[in-house]
Amino acid sequence: MSGCVSDEDTSLINRDMARMEADINRIKKDVSGNKNAISNFDKQKYADLENQADETKTRLDSLDERTNDILQRLDALDRRIVLLQKSMDKEKKKLAAHDTTLAQKKTPPPVLPVSNDVSGAESTVEVLYNSAYKDFTQGNYKQARQKFRIFLKKYPKTIYSDNARFWIGETYFYMGDFENAILEYEKVIRSYPRGDKVSSALLKEGMAFYKLGDRTDGRLVLKKLIKKFPRTDQARIARRLLKKHR
Repeated sequence: MSGCVSDEDTSLINRDMARMEADINRIKKDVSGNKNAISNFDKQKYADLENQADETKTRLDSLDERTNDILQRLDALDRRIVLLQKSMDKEKKKLAAHDTTLAQKKTPPPVLPVSNDVSGAESTVEVLYNSAYKDFTQGNYKQARQKFRIFLKKYPKTIYSDNARFWIGETYFYMGDFENAILEYEKVIRSYPRGDKVSSALLKEGMAFYKLGDRTDGRLVLKKLIKKFPRTDQARIARRLLKKHR
C-alpha cells in the first residue's frame, strides 16, 4: 500500500487533514464563543430578573408602609369613636339629669291659695287643682292626670286650665310616653295661645321629639320656640339643645 501512495498524494492528504483540523478548531472556537454568548445572555437576563425582583420588593415595602400607616390611622379613628361614644353617653346622662332638674326647678304655677266663699267653704276649683298638682309633685302621675282631666272637663276656661293641660303632658313625658306627651303639649299651644305655658310646652314638645329620635321635628319646634319667645329661659335651653344636637 505504501508503495502505491506517492509523495504528492501524501502531501494532499496532509493538507486535507490540516484543513479539517483547522475547521474542527474553528468549530470548537465558534461553539465556545456561542457558549460564552449564551452565558452572557443568561447573566443579563438573570440580572434583569434580579432588578425586577428588587423593584417589586421596593414597591411591596412601600405598600407595607402605607398599609401600616392606614392601620394606625384606623386605630386612632377607633379610639376617637370610643371617646366620642363615651362623651355622647355622658351628655345623655347630663341631659336626663337636666330634664329632671328642669322639672324640679321649673317654676310651676304655685299651689293656689285656697279661698273661701261667703259661707266659709273652700273653692271647688282650687281644691281640685291643688289636689291634682300635689299628686303630680309626689310622682303619682296617673292619679294626677286623672284629676287634671276632671278639672279641665269641669273648668275648661279658667286661668288655671292651660297649666292643667301642660301638667297632663308632663305626666306622659315623665312616664316615657313621649307621643302622648307631644299631643298634650300641642293642645296647650293651640287651645291656650296666649297662656303662660306656651313657651314651656314648645320646649318640652321639642325634647319629646328628640326622645323619639325625631331630630327634624325636634329642631323645628325648638326653632319655633326661639323665634316666638327669644328672651325666655326656655329659648336659652332650646339654643343649648340645638347646639348639642347639630
